Order: sequence, then structure tokens, then C-alpha cells
Amino acid sequence: MLKFIRGKGQQPSVERQRLQKDLFAYRKTTQHGFPHKPSALAYDPVSKLMAIGTQTGAIKIFGQPGVELYGQHTLVNNSAAELNVQLLEWVYGTGRILSLTAANQLILWEPVGTSLLPIKTYHFDGKLKKVSSLCCSLNKDLLWIGTEGGNIYQLDLHTFTIKEPVIYHDVVLEQVPPAYKLNPGAIESIRQLPNALNKLLIAYNRGLCVLWDFESSSVERAYVAPGHGQSVGLSVNFGGSEFSWYHADGSYATWKIDNAEPPNNVNYVPYGPDPCKSINRLYKGKRGSNDVIVFSGGMPRSAYGDHNCVSVHTSDGHKVCLDFTSKVIDLFVTYKNNSDVSEVLIVLLEEELCAYDLTDSNISAIKAPYLHSVHASAVTCNYLASQVIQSVYDSILRAGDEQDLDYSNIDWPITGGVLPDDLGESDEEDTAKFYEILLTGHEDGSVKFWDCTGVLLKPIYSFKTGHIFGSEHEFRDDAAADISAEQLDEGEPPFRKAGLFDPYSDDPRLAVKKIALCPKNGQLIVGGTAGQIVIADFDDASEKVSLKYCSMNLVSDRDGFVWKGHDQLNVRAKLLASEAKPIDENGVNITGVLQVLPPASITCMALEANWGLVSGGTAHGLVLFDFKNFVPVFHRCTLNPNDLTGAGEQLSRRKSFKKSLRESFRKLRKGRSTRNNPSNQVPTTLEARPVERQIEARCPDDGLGSMVRCLLFAKTYVTNVNITSPTLWSATNASTVSVFLLHLPPAQTAATLVPSASGNAPPQTPRRISAQLAKEIQLKHRAPVVGISIFDQAGSPVDQLSDGENGSPPHRLLIASEEQFKVFSLPQLKPINKYKLTANEGARIRRIHFGSFRCRIPPELLQSLHGGSPTKSTRSHVDGDGSANISANLAAGRGDEYHEIALICLTNMGDIMVLSVPELKRQLNAAAVRREDINGISSLGFTNSGEALYMMSSSELQRIALATSKVVRPTGIVKVEPLETEERAQKEIEEENKKEIYANAEVANFLEAKEPPTASSRATPVEGVVDRSSLYLTNGISNSNSPNGGNDTISSSIGDITVDSVRDHLNLTTTTLCSTTTEETVGRLSVLSTQTNKSTTTVNMNDIPDINIPNLSDLATTSNTTDTSTSSVVIKSVITSISHEKANGESETKRTKNTTPKESQF
Repeated sequence: MLKFIRGKGQQPSVERQRLQKDLFAYRKTTQHGFPHKPSALAYDPVSKLMAIGTQTGAIKIFGQPGVELYGQHTLVNNSAAELNVQLLEWVYGTGRILSLTAANQLILWEPVGTSLLPIKTYHFDGKLKKVSSLCCSLNKDLLWIGTEGGNIYQLDLHTFTIKEPVIYHDVVLEQVPPAYKLNPGAIESIRQLPNALNKLLIAYNRGLCVLWDFESSSVERAYVAPGHGQSVGLSVNFGGSEFSWYHADGSYATWKIDNAEPPNNVNYVPYGPDPCKSINRLYKGKRGSNDVIVFSGGMPRSAYGDHNCVSVHTSDGHKVCLDFTSKVIDLFVTYKNNSDVSEVLIVLLEEELCAYDLTDSNISAIKAPYLHSVHASAVTCNYLASQVIQSVYDSILRAGDEQDLDYSNIDWPITGGVLPDDLGESDEEDTAKFYEILLTGHEDGSVKFWDCTGVLLKPIYSFKTGHIFGSEHEFRDDAAADISAEQLDEGEPPFRKAGLFDPYSDDPRLAVKKIALCPKNGQLIVGGTAGQIVIADFDDASEKVSLKYCSMNLVSDRDGFVWKGHDQLNVRAKLLASEAKPIDENGVNITGVLQVLPPASITCMALEANWGLVSGGTAHGLVLFDFKNFVPVFHRCTLNPNDLTGAGEQLSRRKSFKKSLRESFRKLRKGRSTRNNPSNQVPTTLEARPVERQIEARCPDDGLGSMVRCLLFAKTYVTNVNITSPTLWSATNASTVSVFLLHLPPAQTAATLVPSASGNAPPQTPRRISAQLAKEIQLKHRAPVVGISIFDQAGSPVDQLSDGENGSPPHRLLIASEEQFKVFSLPQLKPINKYKLTANEGARIRRIHFGSFRCRIPPELLQSLHGGSPTKSTRSHVDGDGSANISANLAAGRGDEYHEIALICLTNMGDIMVLSVPELKRQLNAAAVRREDINGISSLGFTNSGEALYMMSSSELQRIALATSKVVRPTGIVKVEPLETEERAQKEIEEENKKEIYANAEVANFLEAKEPPTASSRATPVEGVVDRSSLYLTNGISNSNSPNGGNDTISSSIGDITVDSVRDHLNLTTTTLCSTTTEETVGRLSVLSTQTNKSTTTVNMNDIPDINIPNLSDLATTSNTTDTSTSSVVIKSVITSISHEKANGESETKRTKNTTPKESQF
């Protein structure tokens, strides 16, 4: 009972709960990278928008950089075919798009904010109605649907119903030349003539193409391919005078619209005469006076049938065959305004998006602003460098610009959508000093730098380590192979290696396992699979030195140890020669390589650039290295001296199958011998076998107890409470935490550099850094330690403070194992607080980080928090000591700002928790990653401003915001044109309502003046009716002029029917704007409802002195009258909920309900 009473007193106060809502909010904000399993591509040349559909049901729309919209198909009948997007078709110029799924469902999508919402759905039944092609009318009112049965249906986009006439294939066959006697087959392509909107070009599967005239409902002209070759598609030129027809045998030809006779080169096969594969897509354009033909496929079947190629042929004989490493999904060509002049080729592949400049005869590549392939080589590790300063960022940009010299400078053609006017100014102010950089390590030994400060994930530099290792012979062979691959093959086809996706690695030992980047001076450390640590920097002013090499053996004093794993990587001898040139690749200086022996994978790393130290851990121990002087400091082996048989193999915490089998047979044998000789009792197997060390039942992936899991450099109180000392902290899988005291040489000053009086003194050698073991902690539960952090009184981690700052004492130590958090005091190392996660919830801790959270609060709330909060030591005002960890993207605005630093942790269940420090009280708990997504959980990383990034697929990154003050999400929108039928229906309804209003106005006004309605007689408020003029606004979002922003509720109640009340009913009833913490659009729901408003009025004739109203003359004969009036309205309403994020992090949700009355009767 006492425990219960105490627990009640520990509940957060009302002020604290209010502050939690202002500080913490979970939402998924934006997605980076390339869509997983793309299946469809579409381009709107009017709106300049591109759309991509995937097999998992996602639709993504891209416009100018910053305009990104997402949509997701949902399961209705639990069929995977309902998610597989097969075709996309734009309703040109309106912002709406149609998608066709494998379940034969047609869905119309409309942009709402930064989301795509399905507004209409149509399902086709039957095998003959399997949709094979789509074509949207340029008038934006019809969609022509071609089916496998050979018929074409017309879908009215306003009503989303099939309308007459249907173009049946048997009607077409009656009007084609009698020489064509085949069943034409499925509809392969439909194209509307741009110069004659009443005519369609229809290509059937079996070599038939017809020009259909809607005015006469007949075939105007028929085109028959010789040999009835299987058709694939059509491409019509801008003027509508000719079309290109391509086939499954690898041939294509250009036909004249007004001539049914086949052209001379009707059987032209570009890569013939051998049998070729099908041409899947073809576009024709012009470059100057030359024709340009772009097509995918068409390769010789026997020799190059497995190549994924896109060919660019010009009429002057120049040919290029772009050879990709992944499957070609689709492609399109952009043209100069209102002409056939081709500009840019955009190719959607299975693993990347590539763009090429068609105005250049060399077909040079274009660097797209988005949709970059993060997984060009398989991603093996992620690292988020938070708050990178401007000078380091500029150095990385300069290095990256040298790598981009071969790209074309043509403008990006996809420029649709609208960005907010104030976006550029705010970005310049906020991101002028600090940047967020994502570093991805790859299987081929490369490290890619990505600017993830804003919505766009921009590649800024690629650092490669593979060329450092290997023999000179292998290096020369690889260089020659790369040069030959880049050169244009003069043979047929003229292959050119294209794209960046390269899933193959020559040596698995090159894979990057750990990365560290100093955000203040650009020092870069890369740890690999074979124990190699590469040291580099971006300092242009530093002296260029040749590559240095050093090795450190962790088991040099363990005579019985035998390494059974892979060999170490050898640095190229030419690079280590005394006369070797410094390695200065694109402005990056690779200064040295540290090899840890045995060459096991690097499991953790720590970097302290100000001290010139780097520490690395493996499964056998840890090393400390001085990279400025390039000398080792010390190494420590963490292996158990009595257990040297591991040799890189993980100890299993469970019995092996072989061992279990052996024990089972022993039990059987000894059981038989016991039965045969009862007097001779033999001890059981458990008693006979030697005593084994007892291991608790833990997950088998815990690995070696000697594995070093985390390292930390910190300047803190270890020896006494008055002086801070530089330290190195390490922790292993066996819950052993070691503290090493570092002795750094004093900084050289002018006084220490004064020469001796004699002038003959030898030059002083620099003092070496030394380290000694100061303290060691052994946690009793022996769970693997996943993180160590030291924070000051304000909660700021001391390793994130500026150089020379120690933070406000006292310091506290946080040790996070897989099972619990534990806080210790420093330097006494006394336990202060503990939070058992596994014991309480069954989850395990995977990663921890400290994040900065802030918000604006009223002054009185700030005073109450600082005056009465028991945990005020963990929070500070922005002017206090905790301001060092404030995110650079948060401008210090006027008024009272509250700043708090909290602990963020990720569990193995995919949940993210935010805990206060040092109390370890939970502030937020959110299910961020699916618990089945192991790769997503292992790849998640946090920033200092309360954001996170994780791999949601092998090629996509999902961004998460945990703080209300820092939300990075797309702000671009797409303007949507209103549907004409909705406008017309609204006007007709308004006119009908006005007539009925005037007929009853006089009676209603009299009754209202005589007896005001009571609360019991009032009808319920009519649900929101919004004026259709709001549809002219962008994405259906209505403007609000309310000064209160997101907390207004405008409501209207209807009692007696008056002119004003009906006007309110038609124009401005309930509109609610409220704040929310959800980033996604809640949904759009079409509802057919009936609203009944009933008003009862009792009239006492004795209270009326004289009746002079003609309309009420009939009431004179009665003494008391009770009049009941009922109004019924059938309303089709469309509910939309949109969530927006302002610049200051406030969340605003606008909820509108657009109603269209179908019937009205008063």
C-alpha cells in the first residue's frame, strides 16, 4: 500500500504533461533514396511531374527539388495483387493520377498536402476485361481503357463510370482490309492525336493498327504490319503527322498518319539480322537536323539477350548502347517546349534512376537531385554526423565537385509543383552554420557522404579505400578493365557501361564496418572487416605526407592463440615506398592505415580529433592509437586467458545439434547396460561429464564475451571532484566497463619553444601519450553493454561540448546494457538510478543517443517548472549551461524558450523511447520500426536534434522526428484543378435551396420572433459544408484568416429555419482546425449520409392579439396549434484531414468536409 501511495505522488504534474506535448512528438516525416521494387513510371509533360509506382503499393510523385508526394495502396481482400502497381497514367495538367493494380483495379489519386489520397476506385471483372493499356484524353474528361479482349472502354473521369460507345474489336475488324483475317488480340497501345482530339491510334497485338474517328464511329485508316509481327507500342510525334510503331521481333518503323502504305524500312531491325528480343519502349525526337531514336531492349537474343540496355541512335550514324546492371523498368524522354526537340532521357531501372543529356552527342550523364541509389554497393553500416560546421562541409563539397566534372550541366527537366515563398530564406538562416551528414559504408570499401540537412538526400562525396589495398599487379589489371569498360565499344552493339549500381565486390574484407567523422575539423576514420583502420582528413592546409602503415597485435602475449579467420589486407607496396607521393584524392588526404591483429572485424570505434587519438575495438580487445604522431599508445586484450580456442568463432550459449545427438546415444547405451546389470550402477551423463561453466539462457547472438561493444573519449572527473582528466571508456559483451586515464603532453606554446642559451641543445622530441587502467566496473547481470555516455548537470553529453568546455558539475555516468540503464556518480561510481527495460517489458536496448528538445512556453509556466520541478537539473533555459547542445537549426527567437536534453533509445522491438536524465522517466514511447525489420533496427541512427534515419528497405531511408522543434518534411505542393461536375452540381443545389428559403422566410421569422427556440428544440449542428471555391486552392486546402491559427472551432447550430441559418448551412458550418502529432494524412472518406433537422413550435392563440398575416389566416379557427417541420438532406460528403508542419515545429491540422447534397426537401 505504501508503494502504491508513493507511486501516485510520482506522477507528472499538469504543467509537465503540457510541456511533454510541446517538446516531444513522434512522426514519420520524409523518405530518402530509391523506391523499393519499382514497377511503373509516368511523366506529365504539362505539369512537369514524374510518378513512380512499386510492387509494394507505393506511389511517389516528384517535381522540382523539394516537391515530393507519397501515396500507398491498401489491402481490401488480402491479395498481394491489390498492391502491385502495373500502370500509371496522368490526368494531364490537373495534378491527378490513375493507377492500375494487378488486381485489375483502377484508382484515381489526388494530391492533398504532401500526400496522395485515393478518391475514386473502379474494378473490372472477367478475363476479357483484363486491362492492358490506358490513355487519358487531353481534354481531361475521359480515360480510354484497352483490354486483353481487344475492346476499348471509355471511363468518365467526373463520374468514374463506363460510358458509351465501346469500341469493340469485331466492329473494327469489319472495317479493315479483307487481307487481314486474324483476331487482332489485346490492345497494346492507345494514343490520341494531338492535332485531332477526336481521333485515336489503336495498336493491336497481332500487327494491326487503326485510326479511329469518334465523330463517325468508324475506322478512318488501317495500318497492317507485314508478316503481322507482334506489336508492342506506339509513339506519336508532336505534330500528329507520323507515328513510330515497334514490335516484339526487335524492329520498328515510322509511319505517316495519312498514308496506310507501309514505309520502305518497315522491317528495320537495329541489331539484326540475328533474332532479337522485343523493343519494350521507343521515343523519337530531333537533335538539330538529325533524328534521335531512343529505345529499350532489341538486343540480339543469343549473344546479348541477358543485357539490360537502352540504345540512342541518331540518323547521322552515331550509336550508343547504355548497358545497365539492373533491369530496365521504363523510360521517357522530355522535349523542348511544343516541339520534337529531345532534351533529357530518364530511365527507371530496378535499382536506380539514371538521366542522360540527349542534346549532347556524347550522351553524358545527368546528376539527378533526388532518387539516388543509396545501395549502389550493398550498405554495410550507417553513421550520422550531426552539427557539422560550415568549413568542414565546404571542404567535403569541394572534394565532391571534383568527382562531378563529367556530369552534364543541363537543367533538370522535372520542375512541377510549388514551393513556399519563405522556404529559401529560412533555410539560408537555419543551415548557414550546421549540417547533418549521413555517411554510408559499403561492401566495396567505399564511404559515401550524403547531405541530409533538408528534404533532399544529396550525394556530396564518395570516399574509396579499395585502391589502397592489394598487389600492384591486381591494381593495374583493375585499372585497365575500368578504362576499357568506360570507352565506347566500336563493335555491334556499341556498349557503354552505365549506371552506378554495382552489387559485386572483389574482396569481402574491404567492407566498411564502422565510421567516425569529427564534425569540427573533418577528421575521418574508417574501420573495415579485416581489422584495417584508414585515417584521412579534409584539411587542405595540412602538410601532404606519404601514406604510413602501422600494425598492433592484440594477442602478442597469448602464446596459445591461433587465428583461424581470413588474412589481413595488404597495403600496396608502391604506396609505402619512401619516394611515394602523398595520396591526395579529390582534396582528401589519406594519411595512414592502422592494422589490428588478429584481423577480425572492427566492432566499435571512437575518435577524439583534438587529442589526435583513435580507438578501435574487435572481438579480441581494443587499441589506442596516436594518429598525429602515428605511434601506438597501448593495446588491451579482453580474451579470457583460459579460453583461447574461440579464435574468432562465437561461443554458442545453446547446445549444438551434434553434441545433443552424442549425449542421446550415450544415454541409450548406458540405460541398456544398467538394465542388464542392475547391481553395477553407472553414473548418468550429467554426473560423468566434466563441469562446464554455467551460462544463463541468453540470445545466441550475444557473441563473445570479450567483444568490445562501445568506446568513448571524455574529459571528466575520475581521480577527484575538482579536476577533469582525459579518459577512455570501453565496455564488452560480458558487461565489463574499463576506464583508462590518458596522460596527454602539454600543448606547445611560445614559452616552451625558447631555445637554450648555448644554442646547441638538440631538438626536443614530442612527449608520447600514455594511458593506464584507472577503474573497472563489472555489472552483475553480465548483459552486453551497448552504450556509455557521460553528461553534466544540465544533461549535455560532455563529448559533444566544445573544446575547452567541461560542462557544469557534477558529471554522471550512464551505462546502457541490453537489459537496463544505470546511472552512476563520478568520480565515486556510486549507483544513482536504474531503469530495467527487459525485466519490465521484455525488450532489449539496441542503441542510445542524447537529443536536444526545445519549445516556446509562457513565462509563468517556465517559472513554475524551474521553481517546483524536482528534475530541474536536467533542464535549462537557452541562456544557461545546456545551450551547448541546442540544435543549430533552431533559431533563438524572441520570448521564453525552454530547452531540454533527453536520452533517446531504440529497442530490438523497433520502439523508440525518450527518457529524462538522470531520473530516467519515460517521456515518449513510439513504435517506429516493424519488429520484423531487423535491418531497419540495426541501421537506425539518431541526430543531436531529436531525429532518426533508418533503412526501411535495401534502397530507402525513412526519416523520423521525435522533437516538435525540428521537423524536416516536404513542403512543396501540387495545384489541383477542380472537377467541373462538382461546380455545376453545387450551383444547381444552391439555386433550389434559395427558392425554398424565400417561400418559408416570412413564417420562420414570425415564429422566431414570437418564441425563441429552447435548448431542447434545437437541432444538432449540421456537419461541415465548405464552399466549393476552396477547391481552387492548392491541394484542396482551404485558407484560414483566423489569428489563432490551429486552435479555432467555428460552429453553427440550426433551430428554426431562417435565411441566415440556411446560408450558414450552405456555406460555413463546422470547420475545425486542431493540432496533431501525426504526420500522415488520416484519410479521405466518401460517405452517403442523411441528416434530419426537426423543429417543433407551439403557438398559443390567446397570446396573439390580432392576426393580420394572410399566410396564417387558417390558424384563426384553432385555439392552440403545434407545428412540426422536418427537413431531410441526403449528403455525399468527402472528409479530408491534412497535417502540416510550420517552420517553428507547431503542428497544424486542417479538417474540411466537402458536402454535395443530392436531394433537398424542406
